[in-house]
Amino acid sequence: MQNDIQEIYQKTILPLPEKEQLKLASMILAKVTKEDTDEPPTRKGDITKFSGMFKGGDPDGSDNDKIDADLARAYLEDYERSKS
Repeated sequence: MQNDIQEIYQKTILPLPEKEQLKLASMILAKVTKEDTDEPPTRKGDITKFSGMFKGGDPDGSDNDKIDADLARAYLEDYERSKS
């Protein structure tokens, strides 16, 4: 069987332009990696370990209103600089 695969590869696939070879490879990969089940993939581990709190040096670091005001001020400064 290995010889048959090598023969097919050399006679059929190698003569193809590179773009066609890539398309064929993509089609094969899509087929062999496709799951035949409608079930959602099972998770390996708990994603909540990536969430948490960050304690920065600024006591207002998580104050959304202050963050929004800081962003608005920075955008306004950039806008005014770009006009001049």
